[in-house]
Amino acid sequence: MNRPKEIQINQFQLARLLSEEQMGIYKSILVDNVFCTHCAGTCKNGITITELFLTSLNDIKVNGTCNTCDGKVTRILEFGENKSFYNKATDFRNSDGKE
Repeated sequence: MNRPKEIQINQFQLARLLSEEQMGIYKSILVDNVFCTHCAGTCKNGITITELFLTSLNDIKVNGTCNTCDGKVTRILEFGENKSFYNKATDFRNSDGKE
């Protein structure tokens, strides 16, 4: 089975993909649960998002920088396990992101 490619998305597209509840979870995780190897712990002052991706498994990948040390960080949010989100992401891919 061929998996779809990882595609870059923007904040608007992310907001279209996530439900209000999922957006709350997304924001909460980015504030309190992103690990920074330079700080050897969570990013205590949050992160600055530099790139967003829809992965081949329809998860959300966030690349950014730690607001404490400016180190590069990445966080995968496994929304693709949610059937409703997975289907919405697949429809998004099939529309070429032009919803």
